Amino acid sequence: MFFEMAMMEMTDHLIALGQFLGVTFIFLSIFMWKLPEMAGSSLNRFGTLWALGCTMWTAIIGYHIAIGVVGGPTAFVNMGLFAVFAVLYFVTSKK
Repeated sequence: MFFEMAMMEMTDHLIALGQFLGVTFIFLSIFMWKLPEMAGSSLNRFGTLWALGCTMWTAIIGYHIAIGVVGGPTAFVNMGLFAVFAVLYFVTSKK
């Protein structure tokens, strides 16, 4: 459903990719939830690294929108969320 909302044609391969990405997002959510407990005093380094990752995701989604591979509100909302998260993680990691 996520890919269809991004105006991508559904194939068996895309469904498999979507399932893999879904599990990846669940893992990353759990990882981020537990991160402060694991990082201790090094949390600011993790925040800077995560901001870099969010910036990279923003760039690749923006590129895919620009070349017309994806579209629709899903792509724009994801790009916006990753951009906001990049800024928030970077700003928070500098405190």
